[in-house]
Amino acid sequence: MLVDERRHQIAQLVVARKVATVTELSERFGVSPVTVRSDLEALEQQGLLKRNHGGAVAPQVLRFAPAFQERTSIHLLEKQVIAERATGLIEDGDRVIIDSGSTALLFARKLRDRKLTVLVNSVYTLNELVGAPHIELITVGGSLYEPGMSFVGPLAEATLNKIHVDKVFLGVNGVTGQGISVNNVQEAGIKAKMIGAADQVIILADASKIGVDSFAFLAPLKHVHTLVTNVGIAREVIEELRESGMEVLVA
Repeated sequence: MLVDERRHQIAQLVVARKVATVTELSERFGVSPVTVRSDLEALEQQGLLKRNHGGAVAPQVLRFAPAFQERTSIHLLEKQVIAERATGLIEDGDRVIIDSGSTALLFARKLRDRKLTVLVNSVYTLNELVGAPHIELITVGGSLYEPGMSFVGPLAEATLNKIHVDKVFLGVNGVTGQGISVNNVQEAGIKAKMIGAADQVIILADASKIGVDSFAFLAPLKHVHTLVTNVGIAREVIEELRESGMEVLVA
């Protein structure tokens, strides 16, 4: 088993079970305890788990809602590389919106040492960035949509009507040649307002979302500047998306 594949599986196991010991990981993956400790150190640096005496635990922020924890563990490695690639689109001093969602959370974890103004609508992302020394952190407020632990509704949308940012990093459930879409109308309204508030719209979506037409249509591709995704998408699909004028970055 390759190192990256083993680490991917370790991270998924820890997130799913909330805790794992060095001994059991060593036995499960057939590697030495020293190798496991090296893996755990690397995964902790990526924000995917936290080491403790004798093993590792899932990050505290992921233990609040099992549904969100489950979504985070799906395509975890792919989301991680997308988040890493997206950090290259950030410049110190940027004013940005970071949407709710598991990929957006992984992205936010990589920004704690950056000098930014960040507006969030996610309880998890808010918790992740609290205490970041150089980030001015703002929330949209509004009603809490518990399945996504995100703020939605008229009050949140009114906040976004009054602000202007350089970039929005947005999560979606579907990307096709016709546009982007999400699974529910509760979050569609707030995401549409985010798009309207930003100079640049950057979509974070793993390959499983490409070619999918979800329930609530959000915007045509002409409103999207950049898609950050991962390998595994057919060349002709990528070319179709690029023909819309959108930049496609494959991590």
